[in-house]
Amino acid sequence: MEQPICTLHGQVVSGKQVGRTLGFPTANLSLLPPHPRLEHGVYGVTLLWNGQTHAGVMNVGRRPTFHDGVQISHEVHLFEWDGDLYGACVYVDVHFYVRPEMAFSDLTQLQKQIERDVNSVKAAFRLSGQKGRTSRAEQEAMIGL
Repeated sequence: MEQPICTLHGQVVSGKQVGRTLGFPTANLSLLPPHPRLEHGVYGVTLLWNGQTHAGVMNVGRRPTFHDGVQISHEVHLFEWDGDLYGACVYVDVHFYVRPEMAFSDLTQLQKQIERDVNSVKAAFRLSGQKGRTSRAEQEAMIGL
């Protein structure tokens, strides 16, 4: 896999817990400057924290399904994650763009799209059968870095 498009650095903050209710909890990032402006949409990412790299999917945008207003959010769902990142400072490598941000008519449609996004990113990272945390070197080898 090629070098990341960019790297984001930020602190994980509390969100509205919507992802958790849909079965896709997210780490909501409060970005530290400077940070690049990304096109709104979904990305395949890896998150570095505590010496370990975790693959995931990130949504960047205004959350049009929820009519949250003008603030841009950066929300990362990590695959097979079961820990607590609140307050942690993390780095997120943005590897590839998946799709543009969309509004959905209901939460079921949103949930189905997130499932498709997760499967797409796992396939791109060749992680469909992988579980658990790995070292940065092991994760990078799996996703072809």
